[in-house]
Amino acid sequence: MHPAPPSPPDPYDALLGRLRREHVPFTVLWELTHACNLRCVMCYNVPQPEPELTTAERLDVLEQLAAAGTLRLTLTGGEPLMRRDFFAIATRARKLGCALDLKTNATLITPAIADRIAALDPVQVDVSLLGATPATSDAIMDGRNTLPVILQGVRLLRERRVRVKLNTLLLDWNLAERQAMFDMARDLGVYCEQTFKVSPSDVGADIASTRQLSMDQMIEALMADPTSFTPLSPTTDRRTCQVGLASCLISPYGIVYPCIELRIPAGDLRRQRFSEIWAAAAIFRELRSRHLFGNLTDCPACPLSAYCEGRCAGLAWKEHGDLYGGHTLACRHAQARFAQQRPHEPIPNPVFQMRRRDRSSA
Repeated sequence: MHPAPPSPPDPYDALLGRLRREHVPFTVLWELTHACNLRCVMCYNVPQPEPELTTAERLDVLEQLAAAGTLRLTLTGGEPLMRRDFFAIATRARKLGCALDLKTNATLITPAIADRIAALDPVQVDVSLLGATPATSDAIMDGRNTLPVILQGVRLLRERRVRVKLNTLLLDWNLAERQAMFDMARDLGVYCEQTFKVSPSDVGADIASTRQLSMDQMIEALMADPTSFTPLSPTTDRRTCQVGLASCLISPYGIVYPCIELRIPAGDLRRQRFSEIWAAAAIFRELRSRHLFGNLTDCPACPLSAYCEGRCAGLAWKEHGDLYGGHTLACRHAQARFAQQRPHEPIPNPVFQMRRRDRSSA
């Protein structure tokens, strides 16, 4: 019997690989505003004193992004639907050929708003779901009656055949409601994705240390997760992420950053063209020079590298000032993933934590 021929490469993956190699800003995350009608306890947004970009400035930025090769645009906030010009911006982006994603809390979605979102034909609308009971949802989102309003917004989108994904940040507040949130997603006909990542920054700084899951809680959540997991390639030439290679972030004030976690300014769109920032910013050149796994400080030699899904340059930078080091959250998550996949084996210690311990005791 002859072996089956190899599967043909996925066209999307092949395209994305080429865009990375050519440093095309294929996907851009744009914070349209830091204004929001909720005050989630882990929110990282801090409104600034300077004015946000005007509608005219935003439309000009869209033209620049399209000229640079951006094909996928994610509109987020704050709450992006609080911008009166949201649909003017989104409609123009679609006319320029950009596929759209939207991140919203869904509390402002009425039947009329849902109609307009559906008319944009977005790739996906991401909605945060932080509790399965009104009390938990209101406590985390610091609002009133949040849960039924969110669920109604999702229903309105689904009635119009808009693809919706629920994003669930697991904290010790809502871990007991994890399965109930998955059940809600199933009943709504949408996918629910769980994450443990609490960014230790800005408004939500204290949440990272006081409300994130313990190691045992992470293992418990992963054990209950039906999602399959394939250990990552041990090769050192795998890419770490596409930040600076094919993606970036734009703030409401026109500041370009590598990503939502790595807030090192690359340039200001009120003073520079996007193409100039993308091609010449020092932080982008730096990230492109060392984007392979083998260039990281601690991770290539780590026994957990095949289970490390979440090493983030931004979180490493925030924690200890090294873009290429490990960081505590990624190491803890890798240990939990190892325990889920190999439950009868002792959990290895991450190289990052061992080296950090050695340096502190020297």
